[in-house]
Amino acid sequence: MSALDGALGEAGARGRLGWFFGVVARRQTYYNLAYLLLAFPLGLTYFVFLVTGFSVATALTLILIGLPIAVLVVTVSTHLAAVERALADSLLAVDVPAADRPEPDGIGDWLTGMLLDLGTWKGIVYLFSKFFAGIAAFVVSIVLGAVVFSFLSAPVHYDDSSVGIHVSMAEPTVISPNLAFRHDVWSVGVGVPFEVTVASGELVSTYADTLLGALAFSAVGVLLAVVALHLLNGLAWAFGKYTAFLLRGTHAHRP
Repeated sequence: MSALDGALGEAGARGRLGWFFGVVARRQTYYNLAYLLLAFPLGLTYFVFLVTGFSVATALTLILIGLPIAVLVVTVSTHLAAVERALADSLLAVDVPAADRPEPDGIGDWLTGMLLDLGTWKGIVYLFSKFFAGIAAFVVSIVLGAVVFSFLSAPVHYDDSSVGIHVSMAEPTVISPNLAFRHDVWSVGVGVPFEVTVASGELVSTYADTLLGALAFSAVGVLLAVVALHLLNGLAWAFGKYTAFLLRGTHAHRP
């Protein structure tokens, strides 16, 4: 029995290692990366379109031109939300079904149905939020990519002291936790009776000054690359859940 348990444990360990390092060979990993890299430019495009469109519509409302512009912006937004549904379906492997709606009976029925449809406004909220989510995806991707690249490329610049991990502070930083609530002329505060001072100067500094050390850095970089791919897969998974939450049951409105 113990031999069987040992064999099962060994097989389980191999399975976990295979799952961990297998992220490099999984096609879905690169679909996720493509989605994350597209998130920022698409989010920026949506944000500029919505802000510009609604601003122009608001400014021209008094001369009655603003209302048709606002309707146009809302209509286009439902189609952009449909693009996001298709993108999530194809790249993130999540199911974001569209709503099954009957064809409108004339312009009035179409306009009323679109403006009273909760999915229309959920889609607009999603398009606005895609800008901020895209910034987060861009920053995380760039930071992780830069860290991994710096480790992997250590053998190329191993004797250059200016290339490495350097963390420094120009000025001392004092951390003094306290909590205060103020209202008109009175206040209530709770303070912690100690301070933490972080000195200025270089806090962390390391670089590879030998080829052997550079190869060790590069080996660590391989491990970091695998970890980074898992983190980015997790971020893409969260994006998929968020997209499904807001865009499930929406559809593009056509007059």
